[in-house]
Amino acid sequence: MKFSKVAILGLPRKGNSVKQTIVRLISFFKQNDIEVFAEPKMINVYHLRDVQPFVASAPDKVDLGVVVGGDGSMLGACRDLAKYNIPVLGINRGHLGFLTDLKPNRIEEDLTRVVLEGKFTVEKRNLIDILITEDDIVLEKHQALNEAVIHPKKIAHMFEFEIYIDDQFMNSEKADGMIISTPTGSTAYALSAGGPIMCPDIKAFCLIPMFPHTLNNRPIVIYEKHVITIDFLGDESSEVAIDGQVTVNVAPHQKVVIKRSQNSLSLIHPTDYSYYAVLREKLGWGAKLF
Repeated sequence: MKFSKVAILGLPRKGNSVKQTIVRLISFFKQNDIEVFAEPKMINVYHLRDVQPFVASAPDKVDLGVVVGGDGSMLGACRDLAKYNIPVLGINRGHLGFLTDLKPNRIEEDLTRVVLEGKFTVEKRNLIDILITEDDIVLEKHQALNEAVIHPKKIAHMFEFEIYIDDQFMNSEKADGMIISTPTGSTAYALSAGGPIMCPDIKAFCLIPMFPHTLNNRPIVIYEKHVITIDFLGDESSEVAIDGQVTVNVAPHQKVVIKRSQNSLSLIHPTDYSYYAVLREKLGWGAKLF
């Protein structure tokens, strides 16, 4: 796979470190006759020159998305690009960086191997669809790469709901909320809530109750082809936080339906990428003893 048109994406930040990385990227691509696009906001904030504006509504213009930032920047870009099957490569300018592989101090070296020499692997990451329904009519539809978090509007306030899997009643819960996580999201908010780490190639979702009223409500992992329905009890309004970036209101008489999306994300990795090495680095796991 050869890349001839690249879009640079990310959230503009204060300071010069991110801008310097973007300028280096543009210079590298231009020197190697690769057409460069960037998000309009990035062009305006950083006063970029000789770069064409990129918008997700015209995806046919590019064949690779390069995201500069942390996992938050990756999440927003990946949700857009996955719809059009545009592969994504991440350059870490954030904190943890579970999704961003390349390090700023060796951009040119890594990009030469990945973009010019084609030495990379492609990993598929599944997304989930979040549907807000009323009387079986879909009112809203959103996508998440990490998770959907369902919670009451009031802070530190429990609410009651029922969970159905493929229309079969699973259980009822009283809790501060419920996290429905993909394997990608298992190292994000779900991990903080006590959920298990799931390897990216596992075809599953994890349901993690948030501060349940009874301690026998535990996380459960289910096959990704199942459809999850959350039915609310009582008359309180709720919210769904999608990847921590989009918030959707849910009325008491509405339901939240979550299922695997038909779209998937293609993540580009250098050939020496190892998911377990990422876990060791980010989570401080022990290194090999001998």
